[in-house]
Amino acid sequence: MTNGIAFLRELTAKLDKRPELALLWSLLWMFMMLSLKFDGMFFIVLLLILFLALDLTTAYLFGDVRPERRHLIRFVCVSLLSLSWRGMPFIFRALSQIPIPIAIQNAIFDHRRQFILIVVCCFFGMIWLFCSVSDETVGVFFSKKIKSKRLFLRILLLETEFIFWSAFLFAIGYWLCENLLGNAQFLWEILILMLKWILLIMYQMACFQLYFGNRSFDSRVSEISGPVAICFLIAAVVQLIFVKNSLVPNLQSDFKIVAHRGSDGNNGVPNTVPTLKDSKKKLSPDYSELDVRQTVDGRFVVIHDAMLANSSGKEREVNNLSLGDLIGHKVKESGHAAYLSGYSQYLEAAHQIKQSLITEIKTDEHDNYDLAAEFCHLYADSMIDHGDMVHSMDYQIIANVKKSEKRLKCGYVLPFEIFSMPKGAIDFYSIEYLTMNRSFIKAAHDQKKKVYVWTVNNKLDCLRACAIGADGVITDNGSKLKRFLKTATKDDFSLGCFINSYATLK
Repeated sequence: MTNGIAFLRELTAKLDKRPELALLWSLLWMFMMLSLKFDGMFFIVLLLILFLALDLTTAYLFGDVRPERRHLIRFVCVSLLSLSWRGMPFIFRALSQIPIPIAIQNAIFDHRRQFILIVVCCFFGMIWLFCSVSDETVGVFFSKKIKSKRLFLRILLLETEFIFWSAFLFAIGYWLCENLLGNAQFLWEILILMLKWILLIMYQMACFQLYFGNRSFDSRVSEISGPVAICFLIAAVVQLIFVKNSLVPNLQSDFKIVAHRGSDGNNGVPNTVPTLKDSKKKLSPDYSELDVRQTVDGRFVVIHDAMLANSSGKEREVNNLSLGDLIGHKVKESGHAAYLSGYSQYLEAAHQIKQSLITEIKTDEHDNYDLAAEFCHLYADSMIDHGDMVHSMDYQIIANVKKSEKRLKCGYVLPFEIFSMPKGAIDFYSIEYLTMNRSFIKAAHDQKKKVYVWTVNNKLDCLRACAIGADGVITDNGSKLKRFLKTATKDDFSLGCFINSYATLK
């Protein structure tokens, strides 16, 4: 990051000599910060324009040659190519505005390891390609040829340095905020987020330094020019406004605790009737979540995994077994033992103890084509009478359930919230806790749809979910989180907002 400081010093010296470019450059940085307030395709287009304009302005400031139009076009293309690494702090926010079909999102999740490997390879490939063409492209602005040595490794080092300092600031900020109260905590939250903004500026300056040939700089120390100082002052004010809005908790008045697989801590084998009843006594959750799979005879069994081991240890696929084969099968987990049950048996037990359910329908390629219709035929009326709901990662199943029984509340389980919100006839979303963000939750609420976050098992993630407006959490530790939420203070929820804002810029 020290190269970023050196670059900024020489840049301000050049800006003093080019007031028209100084004003443009300053305004572009101000708009870069303001762009974070927008959403949708407008944000993506605006961000691309701002990056390209910054590149061109900086090139004209440092260059001593006016390139031809065809060279400018090539420069723009290389600038877009370099966004694979220079735009990392903004990339996830941009991705969240891109509409991706649900089928593709599911395919990404099903093959997430291969997808991550492909993304990493593409990232390195784009950096390598950029390093191969950047010297010649940027060199059209200079009469003297620029040569960069080991640019690829320097880019990776810069990325690593930025991630390290970001994580360091987060750790310091979290520790300070957790041990402070009231206004002191709020001021520290603002300070840490401001330092992150400064780090982002220095990162971008260091990126420019690499981009323009990794050249040596004037050793004279220049003062910060007036336009640049005003630019960063305005950007800081914008950031303060952004921070203030981000740190205001958006609590839902009726926050739900949902027992994941019907369990509460290690109180029994998940997805079994004894555990359901025990959790009802100890926790009395708003909902108890469970998993069901279709059997070979078209019925449904309460189980999470697609494979089941028999007494000899040999595994068989659940959907190749009948309900009669599965009922009474003894399963063990974490020192507990219980028997599998059919969904009818589980449903009856839940209704007897007045426990509402959220049922996740698990699917695979061997399920019957009429799974949704059969499920609604067998259970929909009873579920509707007792306020039960259903959700699934298979959007087509949810669409078919909704088509078969419009009265039954249906939700879509998102394995990650990176892309834009999927459209469809659903009543709520169940989103994964790592990628939850305020923008998605607000968009869902605007559509009158609730959002539940899974699987939230600790204080930190519960704070985040509650503070940014989620309607509830699906958890294995319901009693622990319920007690915490009863005693949580305004400072606790502010900390949750801080953690979310730091991580997502949303």
